[in-house]
Parts: sequence; structure tokens; C-alpha cells
Amino acid sequence: MVEKIEALTMPKWGIEMEEGKITEWIIEEGKNFKRGDVLLVIETDKISNEVEAEFDGLFRKRVVEADGTYPVGALLGVFAEESIADDEVEKFANDFIPPDTSFKPESASSSSQPAEKKDEPIKESAAKKDLPSSPPENVNISPKAWEVALELEVDVESITPTGRRGRISVQDVEQVADPAKLAAYKGEEEASSIPQSDNPSELIPHTGMRKVIAERTTASKNTAPHFYLNVDLNAKKLSENREKMNKGKSKEERVSVNDLIIKCVATALTKHPAVNVNWSDDGMLQFKNADISIAVATDAGLITPIVKKANEKSVEEISADVKRLSDLAHTNKLMPEDYQGGTFSISNLGMLGIKSFTAVINPPQCGILAVGKLENDIISVTMSCDHRAIDGAVGARFLQTLSEIVAKAEDI
Repeated sequence: MVEKIEALTMPKWGIEMEEGKITEWIIEEGKNFKRGDVLLVIETDKISNEVEAEFDGLFRKRVVEADGTYPVGALLGVFAEESIADDEVEKFANDFIPPDTSFKPESASSSSQPAEKKDEPIKESAAKKDLPSSPPENVNISPKAWEVALELEVDVESITPTGRRGRISVQDVEQVADPAKLAAYKGEEEASSIPQSDNPSELIPHTGMRKVIAERTTASKNTAPHFYLNVDLNAKKLSENREKMNKGKSKEERVSVNDLIIKCVATALTKHPAVNVNWSDDGMLQFKNADISIAVATDAGLITPIVKKANEKSVEEISADVKRLSDLAHTNKLMPEDYQGGTFSISNLGMLGIKSFTAVINPPQCGILAVGKLENDIISVTMSCDHRAIDGAVGARFLQTLSEIVAKAEDI
């Protein structure tokens, strides 16, 4: 370490990340570690990642425990040389002020020096008898955090914000709230959301990924007017080409029907750029390359890593990408750049015996292709379209082209 004492803070993986949950501590207090050693495991709303040390050092203090959710930049632990006294480590932790998280730090273990303490200490939570119905004009607070502040009778002007752009989050409010009131509030909140039943049951808390899936699919169905187009693809030549490509190859090297479909879809998208779009309130973003998001089901939920520039890649290259991304998804090692973005999605349940189905659009994308199983040289596919961006005739012409590409199975 360059400095004698450093902070381990909640990392920021991607511009949308605001908080993370510690699912497991690997490093123990008082233990030395080497560069590359795993320190802890953090779950975000998208992924669960192991945080590795970027230097050799000594872990002196664990500030927070596992199963807690903390905002980006929050102090999680302290690194310090053995020569540093315990009271200095304690003072460092107590004086620590989270850094500005409006930018993306390079790593979770980057050095963070404590800022000078303000002249006025943070006030403890005060039970205000007459809290205003709306937050003060000079206070930047999320609607949910304001609601919680009213419930817990917290003076929001006494809170130091840790959210993006200096915004007060729910966690900020809870940290300064009266513990007894907070416990009662959380107990009522949990009890009110759980239906009563005589049937014995177990409450399985939602993971961050499951919450995001719920939010995004609900938002997609509520905001994107879906319509569906179905067609049966003649995959006889496609299957024949696959057999030729896989001849003499090991199981790990073989290409799948899905790999071939990805290539065909990418080729069709380059011929129909009006389908290769993202929706925004200001206009439609039309892309040159086909970055195909592929739906991967993991134990934690569904995630859509991206085969980038699939239109420029061979089927073998696409197959290698799919295998790599799938492995990363199942081991919770995808990084934001692996799944953020994409111009069009493919969801394939054919390998599970599903003949046909419809899929929910992955916003801000405007189309997703649901792929059924290969049966008697036929694959049934259904395209979900966002009618704000894709008209029926536009989607139909895209599927016509896709049908021709699959039927001919040339140059793929």
C-alpha cells in the first residue's frame, strides 16, 4: 500500500448503481492478504461479484456486517499497517466521510482520504412534532426517503446525503432515525406486505436482481405497447450446415442452433435498421451494429449479456462469446459492460421443449425474438415489438428477411 491506512468502500459498478448488498465477507479482521485475494462478495441489482484486493496488505477493521445494503462510497472496512494503533484505525473509521459518488471509482479498494469534518456535527435524529408536508426547497431527497422521514419523524435537514448528486436516500434517513421507531416501522412495513394464510410458508426475501426484473418487466409492459408477430422458420438447411460445422469438433467447440439464430438475426437487423433501435423520449437511437442481448437464466434470475457486433462475427466467434458470457453469468462475474446496452434481444426456450411463447421487451430496446424448439426442421419464433418505434409492416418485413436468411442458410 502507498498509504499506511486506507478505506475499503462500496464500489460503483456502472452509472446506474446506487447501492450494494454484502452477501459474504471472505477476509477476516487481522488477516494479511495478497493482491488478487477475494475480500468480500457484493450483490447489486444486476450481479453478484467477488471484490479482489488490488495490493498486498492487512485488513484491520470490518465496519459493517454481511447481509446489509449500503450506498456507493460507504465505508465497509479499513486497511492499515500493523504499526498503526487501534485507536487511529477507530478514529479513521469514525471520521470517514463518503466521497462524491457522481463518478465511477476504479475499484472497491481505491484509496479514500477522510475529508475535514464540518464545524457543525451532524445532529442526531429529532422527533419533530410539526414536520412539513413537503421537503424544504434546499433539501434534495427522494420521494420514498421523504415518506420514510415523515413516518420516522426525522429532521431531513440534519442528514448528510450519500446518494447520487447529493440526494438523500432511504438508507440515509434510516441511519439517523431512532432505532426503536425504525424497528417498529420496518416490522409494520413487512407485516403489511405479507398476505396471511393457514398454509405453512417460508418468506424468501427478494434479491436485488429479482427486484430489478420485477421493476423492468412491469415498466416495459406498462409503457411499451407490445404487439406480436409469429412465423415458422424453415431450418432444414440451417440444421444441415450446423452438422457440417460441428463435424469432428469436441462438445465444447460445437455451435448450437441458438448461435446460428443469433447470426441470422444480426444479419437481418443490418438489412432493417428501423428494427435495430432504442427508444428515448427525444427520439429513436438507430444503431449500425447488431449488439444482441441473449437471455440467460441463472439461479438468481434472468440477465441479458450482450454479443457485441454480432453482424461482424462468424458463427464460431458468436458461439465462443455465448459460452463465455453464459459462464460469467452463472458464476456471477458479469461486469456492467457485459450486459448494459444492446440493440435487440433473443430469448430461447427451445432447449427446454417450449414450442412457442411471447417475451417481454427489454427497454429501451424495441424488439425481442422468442425462439421455440427445433421440430421437424421448423422453428417457431415470435417477435414482440414496441409499437411506439416499430410498425406492424416494419416488423413483418424484418421477419420475412429473417425467414429467407434461415431458409437459405448461406454465408453464415
